[in-house]
Amino acid sequence: MKMRLTGIQVFWIILIMDLGMTLVMTVTPSLQAKQDAWISVVVAGGIALLIALLATQAAQLYPGQTLFEYSQTILGAWIGKAVLVIYLVQWYTITPIVLRQFSDVVQVMLLHGTPKEAVMLLMIFVIVYATYAGGIEGIARCGEVLGPIILLMISLALIASANNIHWKNILPVYADSGMAGILGGALAPASYLGHSVEYLMFASFMTKPGKGPFYAFGAVLTAVFFVLITTTMIILTIDVNLSTNMWYPFFEMIKKISLFGFMDNFDAIPVVIWIASVFVKLAVFLFLMSYGTAQFLHVRNWRNLIWFIAPVMFVFALVPQNVTEATSNYLQRYWVPFAMPVNMLGLPLLLLVAGKWRQRKRPAAADQA
Repeated sequence: MKMRLTGIQVFWIILIMDLGMTLVMTVTPSLQAKQDAWISVVVAGGIALLIALLATQAAQLYPGQTLFEYSQTILGAWIGKAVLVIYLVQWYTITPIVLRQFSDVVQVMLLHGTPKEAVMLLMIFVIVYATYAGGIEGIARCGEVLGPIILLMISLALIASANNIHWKNILPVYADSGMAGILGGALAPASYLGHSVEYLMFASFMTKPGKGPFYAFGAVLTAVFFVLITTTMIILTIDVNLSTNMWYPFFEMIKKISLFGFMDNFDAIPVVIWIASVFVKLAVFLFLMSYGTAQFLHVRNWRNLIWFIAPVMFVFALVPQNVTEATSNYLQRYWVPFAMPVNMLGLPLLLLVAGKWRQRKRPAAADQA
């Protein structure tokens, strides 16, 4: 039975993949723009919308075909397969990094002293079950449940932090950072807000592909809005000179919440947001790796590959020695300088331009015949 996705399911998948990790992992890099980090997020949002535009338009060229199929239709067999390999490299490398980041955060916030291997194995068991049992459709249904909970938790955290606002923290505007600092601070959040590029794979499963771009753009806009408000609140509630030295300023902002003088310890809010976001993101990546690899190797049952990919994912997640290697090095050496310009912008643009040219060339050839 073919797996199907509705527009609202695509909305929640892209939103969760964009939002949870961006709030936790890329707020600190964006704060290199100091109090102008909110401007960096606006710039990052513009880049993310461009990624969504390129990905959705490219996927619309050949409705019903997967990325593996229409990349070969547009670019030919060899180049088309090379395109899929580039995306597989992205998914195979980002998944262990996300898994390791998940274990590091859980150890810091919840399970002090618990072996990271135990934390990672627990998440692997959950995502393997979700992916094997339900495929992308089952994961999307989980997203429909978890997405509203994540947005509610973030909204509650932002509202509760209003008591700690210091308006002077956001001034002066632009003077201290300049355009270079703002653009530099925009790259990391833009790369994490660029998961609408996965629409290249989602489109073939949609029941109504023509409406897909509307939901993809809606997801990106919603994610950018919440990241913008959260970044602004972090600047207003935590001195920017302190927040730039924090690994997880979003968590630190929530630790400062105290209502009515006796209601505090709201640490559970970011933990729920983090675990739910990572679960959906890892499950989607596991599906994309399994399904994409199966198509590339011409394996009939993509689910069989889960049993090979999951152990590989676990082993590679153990490679980074510390949180710096798992987060900063990967972000600065691959994700921002290569994955964003090539996978998120360059290849969708290539598919779109070459696909449009091929479609225009075909009617002309038919008329001549």
